[in-house]
Order: sequence, then structure tokens, then C-alpha cells
Amino acid sequence: MASGNREDYLLRILRLTNGDGIAKTTDIAALMNVSAASVTEMLRILANDELITYKKYKGVSLTPEGLAMAKRIRDKHQIAERFLMDVLDKDQGDAHEEACKMEHILSDESARRMCRIVGAAEMSDCEALCGSECIKKASGIQLNKISAGMAGKISHLKCDDAEKIRKLISIGFVPGRTISMVNRTTSNGPIIFRMGESNIALDQELASLVFVNVDQ
Repeated sequence: MASGNREDYLLRILRLTNGDGIAKTTDIAALMNVSAASVTEMLRILANDELITYKKYKGVSLTPEGLAMAKRIRDKHQIAERFLMDVLDKDQGDAHEEACKMEHILSDESARRMCRIVGAAEMSDCEALCGSECIKKASGIQLNKISAGMAGKISHLKCDDAEKIRKLISIGFVPGRTISMVNRTTSNGPIIFRMGESNIALDQELASLVFVNVDQ
């Protein structure tokens, strides 16, 4: 497994090449603010690990394995940064700095769960990390459209309003939790749901932001 420093190099090469093309050693050195000699040493290590193709004086390109790793790290950063801003209410500068550290230690599974909370696919292409579990491909229906007595597990949340996401999480609407619909108060009024041992009333708008995979 690549170390954090190696992953940083893969990210910079991805940034310079967009995954398709050649990056010059001098450009990598300038972007990372290190010497050309340091870059050359790391490129040899990455080439030995078959993460890049490197030819002296000709530049470097990512191998399929290196490209996939770089994209996963990039996606983790983007997901972590949005989670820190939208859920923990961090400012963008602090969120970016923390995400730079988290991207190297965050597991794929944890990142996918965070993605389903913040809806990162609304902001970026996270398919390199999420694959078939990507929120854009996720099944499920809006919670306000299920009928009384129906039950299932929350698939994901989908909203661009961070305050609404925080509100849903604070009252327990988190992907993976089992939920059932008890009844509707009126056609346009709050809907009563059951989670665990508690009944929770949720208005129509908030319920429409929660997607659930209904039990068959």
C-alpha cells in the first residue's frame, strides 16, 4: 500500500495529466515545492510499484492501477471535505486541511458511508471510489412516497442544503438504519415513522430528501 507521501505524488500527477497524458518532472517539483532530485527518487519508487510509467527526460504517466488509486484518494478528499463542511460545519479552509490528512487514512467503506450522507456525487464524480454503490446508481424511493406499514433501510440522503442534512442526521435519519412508516397525519402534514423504539414525525419536504430501500 502506498504511503501518504506516495499518494500525494499520485494526486499531483493526476492533477497535471487529468489521468491521460504525460507530466514533466519539473512541473511535479514546482507543484509540490520540492527539488527535482526528490521527485526523481519518488518516481523511481512509484515505477517499481507499477503505479506509474516513468522514462527519464520524457516524463511520467499513471498506470491503470496508479490512476485508480489516485482517483480513489481524490474522491476521499472531496467527500471528507464536504462532510466536514456540511455535517460538522467547518469552514472551507479548515475542512480542506483536515481532508488532506483524512484522505490517506479513511477506509473506502467509511468514505462511501459519508458519501451517502452528504450526497457527494452531486458535487463530483465519486464512481472511482463508490463503484456500483455510487449514490447516482443507488436504488430506493423517497421516504414521503412509501405507504403505511412499509419498512426498509435508509439508502442515502440527497440535498444541497447542509442545514437540512444536519437536521436529518440529528434526529436519526442516517443511511443504513431500518425505518417503517406508521401513518400520515393529513395529506400534506407530517408523516410518522418508526425507528428503533421511537416514533418520529417528519414533514413532507424533509422526508422527500431521504431515500429508502423498501423490504420486499
